[in-house]
Amino acid sequence: SFKNQKNSGKGKIIIFGSLGMIFWGWIFFVSLRVLDYFQSIEELGNILAWKLLSMVLVIYFSLLIFSSLLTALSKLYLSKDLLLVHSMPVAGYKIFFARWMESAADSSWMIIIYTLPVLISYGVIYHGGPVYYLLILLILLLLSATASIISAVVVMVAVVLIPPGRIKSIFV
Repeated sequence: SFKNQKNSGKGKIIIFGSLGMIFWGWIFFVSLRVLDYFQSIEELGNILAWKLLSMVLVIYFSLLIFSSLLTALSKLYLSKDLLLVHSMPVAGYKIFFARWMESAADSSWMIIIYTLPVLISYGVIYHGGPVYYLLILLILLLLSATASIISAVVVMVAVVLIPPGRIKSIFV
């Protein structure tokens, strides 16, 4: 929002970027401390860390599904430029794919960024190699794509049954 203001300075970008980095670092620090504490518990520590990881991934996926539902509905059915876009000489599936990609990116970028410190702290505590850190990005992207695909299908089925305007009010 501050990008569209006339006199937006670099100060706002620095302030919001710094706040985001501080929050990211705090998530990493807390995750590192919790996992370090779990590892100090002899028999139960690894089980607790495993359960925490599964809980983080379930919450991550749930947030992605909900965010993708709202974004897919807005991008695919409620956007004000749909008449203009569909009047262009472009195949319908290409328009749908472009809108879906935009929806997937818009709904998942922040969740990916703020899930990374938790997963990186697992790599630090359990001594994950360089392949682990590359797999984190790949898995998060695939999980985000899966959530976006599921959401797009649910939205398409729901739009057949209920008008798009009502669906948005139901979801919200």
